[in-house]
Amino acid sequence: MKKIMIFSGTTEGRILASKLCDGGINTDVCVASDYGRDMMESNPYMSVHTGRMDALEMTEFMKAKGYGWEDIIIDATHPYATEVTNNIKTAAGICGSEYIRVVRDRDKTPDGMLNSYPSVEECSAAFAGSEGNILITTGSKELSLFCSKLSEETLKRCFVRVLPTETSLLACREAGIDQSNIIAMHGPFSRELNKAIIKQYDIKHLVTKESGAAGGYEEKIQACLELGIMAHVIERPSAEKGISLNKAYDHILDSIGYKPGLKIWLCGYGPGNPDLNTNELKQIINKAEVIFGSKRLLENIKHDNKYDKYLAKDIIPVLKNNSGYVNAVVLFSGDSGFCSGAKKAYSELSSEFPDAVISILPGISAVSVLAARCHESYEDAVIYSLHGKNDANALYYLLELIRYNRKVFTLVSDASDICRLSRLMLDNGIDCDMTVGRNLSYENEEIISLKAKEAVDYSAEGSLTLFLKNEAYLKEPVIRVLRDEQFLRGSIPMTKECIRHESIIRLKLKKGEVMYDVGGGTGSVSIEAAYTDLSVSVYTFERKEEAVLLIEENIKRLKLPNVKVIEGIAPFTFEALPLPDCVFVGGSGGQLKDIIAYLNLRKKGIRYVINSVSLETLKESTELMEEYGAKEIMINQIAVNNLELKGGYHMFMAQNPVFIISFVL
Repeated sequence: MKKIMIFSGTTEGRILASKLCDGGINTDVCVASDYGRDMMESNPYMSVHTGRMDALEMTEFMKAKGYGWEDIIIDATHPYATEVTNNIKTAAGICGSEYIRVVRDRDKTPDGMLNSYPSVEECSAAFAGSEGNILITTGSKELSLFCSKLSEETLKRCFVRVLPTETSLLACREAGIDQSNIIAMHGPFSRELNKAIIKQYDIKHLVTKESGAAGGYEEKIQACLELGIMAHVIERPSAEKGISLNKAYDHILDSIGYKPGLKIWLCGYGPGNPDLNTNELKQIINKAEVIFGSKRLLENIKHDNKYDKYLAKDIIPVLKNNSGYVNAVVLFSGDSGFCSGAKKAYSELSSEFPDAVISILPGISAVSVLAARCHESYEDAVIYSLHGKNDANALYYLLELIRYNRKVFTLVSDASDICRLSRLMLDNGIDCDMTVGRNLSYENEEIISLKAKEAVDYSAEGSLTLFLKNEAYLKEPVIRVLRDEQFLRGSIPMTKECIRHESIIRLKLKKGEVMYDVGGGTGSVSIEAAYTDLSVSVYTFERKEEAVLLIEENIKRLKLPNVKVIEGIAPFTFEALPLPDCVFVGGSGGQLKDIIAYLNLRKKGIRYVINSVSLETLKESTELMEEYGAKEIMINQIAVNNLELKGGYHMFMAQNPVFIISFVL
């Protein structure tokens, strides 16, 4: 296989070396200093040589490594290191190796307060007679040349930002920079950090090289424009020619006949501000050939190939039409493990690209940010997402969480969710403390404390997260039951509470299941089953209009959104509804056989509970169990006698004995 050597003095060099080594390609890397060596990621496929070399030393080093006509030398040194570039060209030519120069795209300089200079000397000369402090961000290599042209008075106003290395600090001292004027920091430097430094040192002039996106050029210029100070730019050598990092990478792969496998990263981006990104995410983004995500997340990312897409169905065609992509990144707001599209994307992308390596990277969630802002823990809190859930069930479910928990964090779609929740809380006698986190992590972040009565008309744009603290929360019942007196009855027969409780126990309801109640009556069984857990969906079927109206009134009275009344004769009213996991039959109207036949044809494993006061229904039920081969059969007769006061005496009043029949088909 061809040998690859990279002379690295830039971010591009580090990225290219890392991409090749991550693909299992042995790569020799040359850096000038210990700092450059320390910046390289450790990799078993990478061999790093440290130290500056002239053309002769480079030639001898390449020959010692066995480089010849079939090998590739990559020059990814700094755009201004023209002497080093000439030395690399000379050495590669002597060895007969292919020489490739990696260059940065030219900077797009915005209009504003900016002066350009063709050389360091001309830039330095421009400060004669200037006023105000000067920030020099061109590095330490040509610092002495720049400072030698300045007057003693001007030199005292110069602040220098350099790498925190012994070589850089020595260069500052040799250039005559006062020790208190040295800012020794390692980048990258964001626009905000540049602005902070400018303000801290009362800078009026900033000196930079046209160093490209990887050198933080745009962040410097934007900071100058926003603060209204002058930027002085030393232009890049105009004769520089070469190819981009991505083209160099593709060329190397083509030359060695290597076809790397696709890697897809599903990454939590945090609440939005890139300052909250993990270092691991930043490294992954730097390696990516393509990045997907929402417009809000992509706006802070500089990349040639980024797409405003985050659904797998939209991402798949892009990846298929660009088979050269090796590292693809999909960004999701917040944390990849909470209310994130990462789970669905993982399933769909895994199915479409079975040979791809798909990894999930966590991020900082808006919940953790809001908890920190409120000085609250969330280890003892309930976390729920209302985002994108417009149905009443979700809102009522959240209400129950607030009722029975001291602390609840929730993501909301927009301000209307907060308004709807506040009204529902007030309707149910809850007015706890509410904290709204708006645009968390951004410059316009806002933390607002409200009561529910104040939040009914809340209006705000942006990303919203909600924290509710209910000091008057209730202890949640272990077993949730309703009493007979909680129902309106009228003249409609009702399944009494002892029979009702036992019947619901026999249904063995589980979270998220669907239940049918045939012959709803007052709706007591349906409503109590729905009351046990709001995730259960209950459909109650009733043929009598009077009973339908009574059930609807009881649903409204007990405020349960997960019960729906269907008027008509079962099983003819089952069509188009989700099939049940369990069925209660309180009154079949003579249709029990048809009900069983209809459901058994469409789904197996349904749990049935039938109440019967007659031997005829008991007989029909046992015949159907035998016909269909029922399992888990249990039949009991329960007689309930309630103690009542009659004419001054306490007497037990008997109810009709009821057969409770349960089985699975």
